[in-house]
Amino acid sequence: MKLDVPFAALLVIVASLVMAQTPSSTDGQSTKPSAPPAGMPGTTQQATSAKTQIEASGYSDVKDLKRQDDGSWRAKARKNDVEVAVSVDSTGNVTQIEQ
Repeated sequence: MKLDVPFAALLVIVASLVMAQTPSSTDGQSTKPSAPPAGMPGTTQQATSAKTQIEASGYSDVKDLKRQDDGSWRAKARKNDVEVAVSVDSTGNVTQIEQ
């Protein structure tokens, strides 16, 4: 029985230390960015969305899809049997660009 009080005190101290080291959010909102930082690869979902936008704009055989530092996507694709370079901006606009 003599060990119960020191053991209980130890549990309170350990629990306090664990709580003190757990990060908390002051405003209740997540701090995770909605998009990867510039220079980082995008998610598979973002890449799939960019590819879908390119194909919906009349291009086929989309390849070499890469996220740019500004958040846009660039790829090579075919239109009228000609390989061209395309870009997809953050709003989903697809533009054919010079290679």
